[in-house]
Amino acid sequence: MKRQMRIFLAGALVVVPMAVTLYVLVALGSWLDDLANGLISLINEEVKLPRGLGAVTLVALVYIVGLLTHVWIFRGLFARVEKTILRVPGAKVIYESVRDLLKLFGGQAGSMGRVVEYRPEGSDVTMLGIMTNEHPNEVIGEDDLKVAVYLPLSLMVGGPTIYTSSTNLRELDMPVEEALKLATTAHLGSGKATREDQAATKE
Repeated sequence: MKRQMRIFLAGALVVVPMAVTLYVLVALGSWLDDLANGLISLINEEVKLPRGLGAVTLVALVYIVGLLTHVWIFRGLFARVEKTILRVPGAKVIYESVRDLLKLFGGQAGSMGRVVEYRPEGSDVTMLGIMTNEHPNEVIGEDDLKVAVYLPLSLMVGGPTIYTSSTNLRELDMPVEEALKLATTAHLGSGKATREDQAATKE
């Protein structure tokens, strides 16, 4: 019975991740398709794109906007639109939060800070963090010499931002993207040590 269970779990390890990934991709494509058709209906209610074409159209439109951001004329236009959005009460928080979140997955995570090892005072436990601001004066004041550190939580996107002395930190030579990957996956499957390896290390 145990052998049959191991065989079943081995199959589940292959099928479940694929099924979940496929489900998420299909759900995302369906959401993009509905969003594109909703935007088109605002212009002309009679126009409705075939299933799937709306998502492709929306992705292509976003790609074109990305190309236009490299043209200085449109770059200035986008900057003006962004400034207008940031003047709207409440919109600034939403806009900047979404923008910074996308930076984490858009290859610009390195510009958001440096990877550090955080050790609370009086503890031998260390935590992986990202120092996002060396002078958060608007929060703690200029006289309090502390830095802002984001501590990503495992198996999710999120985590607290703490303010601590730089003496509690040790900078690591690691890309921010790699640190976020390790934190998100809880370091699962990375450099597992067998009991024999651990015994040899102790010796």
